[in-house]
Amino acid sequence: MKHRFSLFIALMGFFCVLAVSVPASASSNTSPDIYAKAAIAVDAQTGQILYQKNAHQPRAIASISKLMTVYIVHHEIKQHRLAWGDKVKITSALARLSTASGLTNVPLKAGRSYTVRELVNATLVASANAAALALGQKVAGSSTKFAELMNQTAHKMGIKDGKFYNASGLTNKLTGKLALQHVSANAENMLSASDVALVAKNLLKQFPKVTHITKQTSGTFYGTQMSGHNQLIGDNNIAKGIQVDGLKTGTSDKAGACFVGSATQKGKHRIITVVLGARNKSASDPARFIQTAKLMRSVYTTQHPIKIAAGTKISGVGKVQIPDGKQESITPVTKATNLVWAANATKQNHVSGKFVKKPAKLASPTKKNTVAGKVYLRINDKRLQYIGKSTGDFVMVTKNSVKKANPFVRLWRAILRLF
Repeated sequence: MKHRFSLFIALMGFFCVLAVSVPASASSNTSPDIYAKAAIAVDAQTGQILYQKNAHQPRAIASISKLMTVYIVHHEIKQHRLAWGDKVKITSALARLSTASGLTNVPLKAGRSYTVRELVNATLVASANAAALALGQKVAGSSTKFAELMNQTAHKMGIKDGKFYNASGLTNKLTGKLALQHVSANAENMLSASDVALVAKNLLKQFPKVTHITKQTSGTFYGTQMSGHNQLIGDNNIAKGIQVDGLKTGTSDKAGACFVGSATQKGKHRIITVVLGARNKSASDPARFIQTAKLMRSVYTTQHPIKIAAGTKISGVGKVQIPDGKQESITPVTKATNLVWAANATKQNHVSGKFVKKPAKLASPTKKNTVAGKVYLRINDKRLQYIGKSTGDFVMVTKNSVKKANPFVRLWRAILRLF
């Protein structure tokens, strides 16, 4: 009996040692439970996926649609086909819609003109539906043509399963006389969480100053007070150093409560979060913001970006052949500096790579920085994932120039290849 008791004590001690010796990363990198129909978090610069839940299922997105509208407006301005000071004249149909009960808006007067800048501010801060539709008409000439432009733009971004019907995100019937013909009354703009993140990524990457508008909590529009809907602006309780500066809410019966967030930690490492179909018991229900804060906190506290500098060799990436060179093969290095996110315990030497396809043999003489192929990266043999057209491929180049071997060496090599 005494022997059995001693064995029991020894086993208990053994299991206690095991429990203590488990690496912290094994338990701290668990994914958060996000209470929404779909969600995703990505790096705003690279599009690397940091979290996802049902992220590729198209869903109604309501007023989140306005991010695509504002993206197109910015693009038209960049192409000099539109200017911030251009005037937009309001039709009677738009004026009526701007005071419709139950819709977020700022009042617009029929026959009056407003600048593009004023309407963009109203669209993003107050989520003004008539203002968004007015912008669409200004850009494309009609609501129908702007819907076509939205879909064309989405396709160019790499969005395949989404569908846009109007600039505001309202159901077709709620746009009144601006409704599309031969389209269901209940038709509503649809995108997956991944595609929403892609729209936000393009907007922030190409037009980063848009956050000067999206971080506003209030404003005025011709005497009308505008109140922003983003409850995370100025919230210092998410996690240390996290600052939220956008981007857009969306709410409808079909969509539920939705939110696209944009945040940095101590002014760096911007991420984009998307929460679709959160609880929506009332207009003030904070569920979408609670889930977004949870997702942001999880990313910033359990993951970190690893810098892979230009000129770095990647573990697992094989050599590239230079048959006629003084050196017959070289180990390529990264062409540019990149960031990849990983669990906190992960270090750069834990990142490995593999050629996307077998690289072609290089001709000699070979110059420094000659492209030697593309690789994708892995951590713990798991390939990193990205949104959109980007697959996270890293361009690899030669670190040094390689001179051509002399004729005698080349001849000898040719003879050896025969045997």
